[in-house]
Amino acid sequence: MRGYFADELLLMLPLYDTPGVRLRGEVFSSHRGPLALVLTEEAARTDEIVLDLTDVRFISNAILDILTVLARRLAPPQCLLVKANADLDLRERTAARGWNEIATVRLKES
Repeated sequence: MRGYFADELLLMLPLYDTPGVRLRGEVFSSHRGPLALVLTEEAARTDEIVLDLTDVRFISNAILDILTVLARRLAPPQCLLVKANADLDLRERTAARGWNEIATVRLKES
């Protein structure tokens, strides 16, 4: 299966077992457009949009801002589920963006 997007820093692949996207590498602000496009396409097909960041070493604040905008545009029962390793320290960074008050986004850290 081919990826949705690839460059020297990031590989974006469809998930095999559930609708969603897996990212591998480093995610910079320059990746906002491709990521927003893929997640918007996923939102048109499913209620639970899974974004797997478990293979991501770095994620920029600009990407977290785009995810926040996407989550705010979703209407329940739709939900953005972000899976990430705890070493990305997303809990504090997403809380600063109001994720705790957005019903349509969940962060699952491992």
